[in-house]
Amino acid sequence: MSSKALFLLAFLSFSAVSLRHALADNEQDPGLVMNFYKDTCPQAEDIIKEQVKLLYKRHKNTAFSWLRNIFHDCAVQSCDASLLLDSTRRTLSEKETDRSFGLRNFRYLDTIKEAVERECPGVVSCADILVLSARDGIVSLGGPHIPLKTGRRDGRKSRADVVEQYLPDHNESISVVLERFSALGVDTPGLVALLGAHSVGRTHCVKLVHRLYPEVDPALNPDHVEHMLYKCPDAIPDPKAVQYCLVLVNGTRGPEVITV
Repeated sequence: MSSKALFLLAFLSFSAVSLRHALADNEQDPGLVMNFYKDTCPQAEDIIKEQVKLLYKRHKNTAFSWLRNIFHDCAVQSCDASLLLDSTRRTLSEKETDRSFGLRNFRYLDTIKEAVERECPGVVSCADILVLSARDGIVSLGGPHIPLKTGRRDGRKSRADVVEQYLPDHNESISVVLERFSALGVDTPGLVALLGAHSVGRTHCVKLVHRLYPEVDPALNPDHVEHMLYKCPDAIPDPKAVQYCLVLVNGTRGPEVITV
């Protein structure tokens, strides 16, 4: 399957989850339509697209971050940007849970939001900005442009307490992963697409070392083991350290790196 096909399938899966949750949250008036802001902020999608291009040109890893953000936000009950909420004295934010380890580049979403606010103050939701930035980030990575409905509302409540019910851990079995995503309405081809979307970007060593130490997992491609040992030299890496091991990018690294 081509990389563009994987991107397309992955994003269609994200979009399906997004629409289903939005309908569940507000069955009478889901508010999702094509070009939702045509009257209130007609330049909204163009501004987001331009900002994504500029940010991707300066910081290539932004597109990977946006792709992961939409998954982490939409998979946990709704696409409402609750992922972006900060922790308070009483409530932990979703982005600070163990399942969200490694999420980053939220400041660039703030940059996009500020650009939209200059044109249309208080009109475009953070939830739509999060979804559209991921859509346009896929284009930056060489994937297709997919028309998406907008009109999402921003959530004001963190769902950190239920994140683990929806997002599988990196070392869970494929049967558990299939069960989790089936509950979200994502079938097996959709899950394959989601895993395929992990073929861009990088993974933290802390998620990988169990397959390198004390012995190398024989299922790993031996041609890549030396590289992985070089990038992840410690059996117990600092979880806060910025250590990465490359995952498949345009076929140059093996998908065996990915663990589910």
